[in-house]
Amino acid sequence: MRFSIKNVARTAALAGVTVAALGTATTAQAESRSSEGQASLMASCPSSGYIFRYKTCTTLSSGVLTHAKYTNDVTWTEYEKDSGSRIYRRLGYQGNGNGWGGWGYQSSGETDAKTWTGLEYCNATIGVMEVSGQQTFQTPLADC
Repeated sequence: MRFSIKNVARTAALAGVTVAALGTATTAQAESRSSEGQASLMASCPSSGYIFRYKTCTTLSSGVLTHAKYTNDVTWTEYEKDSGSRIYRRLGYQGNGNGWGGWGYQSSGETDAKTWTGLEYCNATIGVMEVSGQQTFQTPLADC
């Protein structure tokens, strides 16, 4: 087998590109579908609370509250409960009016979501969850 300076240089350059590409790879996040058909994050929420400009989240002691405002007239709020005892709660949104889903129980390992349509086009909203006997939790502002 004959090695030339040109082949060695080409191989080294290709290896460098491969290593550089591996060093900049991002980690994928797993998703699951909620009862409303929306994708939910299985991983924890970023510390900033911003997944995207239009999709925000808040990490709570027993789960993740997620909210999204799409460019059309749709918004949704989801709670993915991953630990703790059963709670009695309702999901909602604020901004561009207020909206609430019905009260219901949610246990560890369950994900529930509520979707609202007919909102004013592209107005920013926050996701909220009122928990009986506790408080109302909220996400950062989601904008489109």
